[in-house]
Amino acid sequence: MDEDFITLDELTESLEEKGEISITDGINELFIEAIDDKEGYSYVSSTNEEFDNSREAVEWAVKKIKGIDNIVTWD
Repeated sequence: MDEDFITLDELTESLEEKGEISITDGINELFIEAIDDKEGYSYVSSTNEEFDNSREAVEWAVKKIKGIDNIVTWD
C-alpha cells in the first residue's frame, strides 16, 4: 500500500481528534473545525457550510476538491 494514500477514515479520525482539519488541492484550501453544537450542528467549514458529523464534513471537502486523489496536503 502506498504510504501517501489517504482514506476518508484517516481524514475523519484526524478531524475528530484535533477538532480541525485543513485540506488543499494545491490551489484551494478548505478548513473544517468542530464547534459548540448548541445550534444543532457540530462542524463548520471555512465556507460556512454546517455539518452534523465529522464524516459528512470530510466527504463534503473531498467532493469540493474533486476527489481524494486531488488532495496535495492535509493537516
